[in-house]
Amino acid sequence: MLGASSREGRPGHFVIQALQMMGPRGFVYPITPRYEEILGLPCFENLASAPTADLVVIASSSDRIEAELEEAAAQGARGALVLGAPIPDERRDAWLLRVAEIAHAANLPLLGPDTLGFVNFHQRVAATWALPEPAAAGGIAIVSQSGTVYWEANTNDPRLRFSFNAHSGLEATISMADLIRYSLDLPSTRVVGLYVETIRDVDGFVEALELAADRGVPVVALYAGRTEQARAQMMTHAGRLAGDRAALEGLCRHYGVVRADSPDDWWTTLSLLGADRPLAEGGLAAVMDSGGGLAMFLDYAQEFNVPLAQLSDSTTVQLAEMMGVEGPKVGTIDFWIGDADRHSNTRNLLRVLADDPGTAALMAFTTYGESQRAGFAPNVADACRRAHAQTTKPIFATTYTSRQVNPTLMLKLVDDGVALLDGMRTSMQAMRHAFDVREFRTRWTLRSGWSTELEEEALRGASQLLCSSDQLLEAEALSLLEALGVPVVPTRRAANEDEALVAASAVGFPVVVKTDEGITHKAARGGVRLGLRDDVAVREAYRSMAASLGPRVVVAPMRSGLEVALGIVPSEFGPVLMMSAGGVLIEMLADHCYLLAPASPDEVAAALAELTVWRVATATLSEQALTSFCEVASQISRIAYELRDVMKELDINPVLVSDEGCVAIDALIGTYGVTKEVT
Repeated sequence: MLGASSREGRPGHFVIQALQMMGPRGFVYPITPRYEEILGLPCFENLASAPTADLVVIASSSDRIEAELEEAAAQGARGALVLGAPIPDERRDAWLLRVAEIAHAANLPLLGPDTLGFVNFHQRVAATWALPEPAAAGGIAIVSQSGTVYWEANTNDPRLRFSFNAHSGLEATISMADLIRYSLDLPSTRVVGLYVETIRDVDGFVEALELAADRGVPVVALYAGRTEQARAQMMTHAGRLAGDRAALEGLCRHYGVVRADSPDDWWTTLSLLGADRPLAEGGLAAVMDSGGGLAMFLDYAQEFNVPLAQLSDSTTVQLAEMMGVEGPKVGTIDFWIGDADRHSNTRNLLRVLADDPGTAALMAFTTYGESQRAGFAPNVADACRRAHAQTTKPIFATTYTSRQVNPTLMLKLVDDGVALLDGMRTSMQAMRHAFDVREFRTRWTLRSGWSTELEEEALRGASQLLCSSDQLLEAEALSLLEALGVPVVPTRRAANEDEALVAASAVGFPVVVKTDEGITHKAARGGVRLGLRDDVAVREAYRSMAASLGPRVVVAPMRSGLEVALGIVPSEFGPVLMMSAGGVLIEMLADHCYLLAPASPDEVAAALAELTVWRVATATLSEQALTSFCEVASQISRIAYELRDVMKELDINPVLVSDEGCVAIDALIGTYGVTKEVT
């Protein structure tokens, strides 16, 4: 331990405390010429005089880090952890490169610099100045690029149980991806929580997420940088730029990563998924001691689309006998009704609901943090413990709010193996994530059965066309898509009035006339005329458009349907499929989602479920129409993947979806403008 200190409050003191707290005293070696002993441990004057270490922790000032890291490498240390770093300025990047070169040359894994350290609860080892609670190992692993998030994991909530926590720091050699893989190798890890600002090891990060998906370990990500202000702040504070949020979302969807939208959502979801039992088949059952609470629960179930347990007839009869009222068909019960003894009744309610084949998991709501004088919550907690012991299904003790200030009972529940969730709304949001994880595991298992075949000759032709221009406008873009199997509206180009009339007659009235002058936002500039029913209307529209925008137009038949936009954007992970409300609504509504290409029709359908426009679609269109769109979107993602070396961007706005099928109406393709071999 270089930079060891006897002064309380110094990082070099905290680290020794943590090492002693979690590991054996005899193997900690403080290195400092200033003291003879620290916390009962004999000090060594320098690293060379100490035994060879498995891990060298450097807590010294930043001007000494390079030299001390070279000493650790020369001694043959197996690993290093560097707490400090220079302030972010124009010199720090060069300094970081030198530190990385020292570590790489010695084959020395290095956590940091600028890290708060790590805690391995599974192996009882800690090197950190965020002192952890010395609790038993649990199922949650945290890998964070934020020191504050890591600090909170170690110090804030003793009800949470961890397998491994690490703050990645500046990632000179050990990246976030390495820490994810390490946490997945710990047998106690059931869920991995990520706080992400940027991804330095792109390939390694993708491989780590794929490994988690293969092993069935859910990953829950919280990431910042959705706005320019946030990205600027991260660059100033941490010296790193946030990654592309759309690309990160697409990657997370592909590998089933839960995307939390707040710290409360993140922590609660980790607590739920870190429990020792996954969801069974069926829906959520819940009991509570409040009629108002039950009404709010049903509101949140609908808001987050959480499936509720559909009870069997025999269960309904049993509940009716127990409660003295008509038994429910859905597993949601206010047990503050009926004449039976509520305390024993609660135990029986939980047991009967857990035994029903329609129950995937069970929540029991009350105020577990109530004053000890109140005396009601202990009986509900006891019912949870007994139910947990009698079933293999997950039982969650859940509070109505996060305002729980008497934690004794809550800690006892966690110690007895019952996960405790804070707040009804946040817990229901976390439960939605848990059902998403269950659905993803099914899709991931079946992923090898999906493929979209594209004709090799058509791909070669598309590649040659894309290499010949920086951009393909509407007619050429639609023609390319049609050749690759995407349904498109018949489109004719015209360079004068007579050609426009011939094109209209060929495609059939009523028609649409649009400018073909490469203008963006055509409709806003008068470049789109709809529903033209005869030659007179076409002639008038053409003359007006040619005079203001130019003579070139395209003519297509009118089509109707729900407008959905599809797009392809490049990213460091590969092409990303964007889906959103189409037409003018694409800019009016924040209603979009992203998927890493290629995406299967099932992946497309799962992503679309979050969009407002898709909820409209499911309410108004046939199942066949919805399936058709998912297949088309999947086909487009495959095209983008196969042509990723030459196709840069694709914008299809809109695709019209109707019970007659779906068809691309307008398209624009941007290219890299260089010839590369298409794989």
